[in-house]
Amino acid sequence: MEEKLLKIFKLADSLNEKQNKVYAQITYTADKNKTIEISIRSKKDYSYIERCQLSLYQNPLIKWDNFIKMIESYVESVKN
Repeated sequence: MEEKLLKIFKLADSLNEKQNKVYAQITYTADKNKTIEISIRSKKDYSYIERCQLSLYQNPLIKWDNFIKMIESYVESVKN
């Protein structure tokens, strides 16, 4: 899990550096559900374009790959 989280952080930084239209926002809540939310937001008006959320309490490892694919798709579609 730590490896996938590190990859998500690196992709989020890369997205911000390569894109002038969107950025990634990562929010973690350390309550009993241990929730992580990853959003793609507009740099222009800060609106949400995509939002994904998962509970680490349930440990759905497959969803980590979905988060990674979502951010990678925005990094790869650099259209400045």
